[in-house]
Amino acid sequence: MSKEHYARIADLYDMFVTTGADVEFFIDEARRAGGDVLELMAGTGRLTLPLAEAGIPVTCVDFSPEMLRRLREKIDRRGLDAEALEMDVRALDLGRQFAQIIIPFQAFPELTAEADQRQALERIHAHLAPGGTFICTLHNPTVRRASVDGQLHLAGSFEDEDNQLFVWLLQTYNADSRLVDVLEFFEEYDSQGRMLEKRTSSLQFHLLEKAAFERLIAETGFEPVALYGDYTHAPFDEASSPFMIWVLRCASEAG
Repeated sequence: MSKEHYARIADLYDMFVTTGADVEFFIDEARRAGGDVLELMAGTGRLTLPLAEAGIPVTCVDFSPEMLRRLREKIDRRGLDAEALEMDVRALDLGRQFAQIIIPFQAFPELTAEADQRQALERIHAHLAPGGTFICTLHNPTVRRASVDGQLHLAGSFEDEDNQLFVWLLQTYNADSRLVDVLEFFEEYDSQGRMLEKRTSSLQFHLLEKAAFERLIAETGFEPVALYGDYTHAPFDEASSPFMIWVLRCASEAG
């Protein structure tokens, strides 16, 4: 994970990350869990805010002070009841357990080393209440690799009331490490088409294969409850599903 990356883009993040495709899925899952929810790697609250607005008791954690600052401002402005804590998921220590823990938006693979992934999963296990569920969203490597071609692509253009933002991505894949390197370019223009600013930032994420993640969760005390391929609860299909959406529980509760 890169604190520097999120420090650089925190002020732009809400302008270009606008998807809500997973919101109803997580609200439904949280209601099914019937208790307090812990959202990890929460960012600026893309999911936190609708959970809180739906009456879900949610605590959110992120390691970026710049992203959390924006989340806390939005929580205060909307008068919501949600706690936002600065903490690294690998050192998670909240002194309590939760009915559900979630890592949305394929954020877990930004822990690129297996030792870090294992450490995070162990801390998550310790915070999951008996009978609770842990939902971890991952890329489907088969589908995600197809979009990584080493070429510069326009990811999208985004407008607010004053300016327009263009986001470009250059992605490369290392088959040995299974890491995707992403170089992001941001260009901001005013209403007259004059460039205001250009900046770059970079991050990495790990394309975790299904078998590798199954081994990792088994070794850290989890067992799958379900594996979905998208946010309609469709079964995972390795050839076509955009995501691996894992619903896990503590293995000792199997029965």
